[in-house]
Amino acid sequence: KKKKKKERGSMPNRCDHLITNVNVATMSASNAPYGAIENAVIAIKDNRIVYSGSPLNCPYACDTPFDAKGQWAMPGFIDCHTHLVFAGSRATEFELRQQGVSYEQIAQQGGGIKSTVAATRSATEDELLESALKRASRLVEEGVTCIEVKSGYGLDTVNETKMLRVAKQLEDFLPVHVATTFLGAHALPAEYTNDADAYIDKVCNEMIPYVATHKLASAVDVFCESIGFTPAQCERVFEAAIDNGLAIKAHVEQLSDLKGALLAGKYHALSVDHLEYLQEQDVEQLAKSSTVAVMLPGAYYYLRETQLPPIDALRKYKVPMAVA
Repeated sequence: KKKKKKERGSMPNRCDHLITNVNVATMSASNAPYGAIENAVIAIKDNRIVYSGSPLNCPYACDTPFDAKGQWAMPGFIDCHTHLVFAGSRATEFELRQQGVSYEQIAQQGGGIKSTVAATRSATEDELLESALKRASRLVEEGVTCIEVKSGYGLDTVNETKMLRVAKQLEDFLPVHVATTFLGAHALPAEYTNDADAYIDKVCNEMIPYVATHKLASAVDVFCESIGFTPAQCERVFEAAIDNGLAIKAHVEQLSDLKGALLAGKYHALSVDHLEYLQEQDVEQLAKSSTVAVMLPGAYYYLRETQLPPIDALRKYKVPMAVA
């Protein structure tokens, strides 16, 4: 009897890396939690994942596959709200908070943001980079592949842009993507005491155009709060950001309800962050925008807050949420 010739399929495509025997959390919609695919393979070519799924359907091959031995692979984490570049320490303030002193009281006494501003202004770019790399390295070790980094501790053109340049340098030393945000409207610097409108003039007319022209940030943030800036002042910042082609974010309703989330939603902000004092009726309005509600449990517990964000209402009205 003549032997049948063995049927030959098409040759597999070559890839740079092939991870076998791996469980994959794809995070795609499926019947399995987290879009999980067990006993899968992952093919990587030109630094991109080109296939993840069953080994039976994989069109790729590699000379030296890597056996994951049943471990899990998942998408990199995104930390979408950090103040990672700064100098100084607020360790003494932690003791005060343990004794019941509020964050607002500490800020009014020159602590909080203002104490960090003084230390950051006196630090060099090299000093800021050295300390920021330690913090960013820890995040990378924990699986973070994208970090948003805000300025906000310089509060003048020279030092705000110094912070943003340092943040962008992190990509040169670590396998991480950095998205920078200009937060000039974080607090009122001492040299503008009792003249917040004049400082906002500087933010809008000098700092934002400079940041945009030199491509130091892709977004602009504000601190809309009783110890920060009024909704009217924040709206001026939003308008300046839009005029200069920058996206909008906002710290809102962290300590009180100034309706900052509604204002930010009106301008289609990328995100509104904190939200402890956001009211349910405002959640319904916020849901009409594409704005993401960012939860910050670390800040909540560290500051010993007692009022939780309206998480159930955010779920009820299907407002997209992120955790930072």
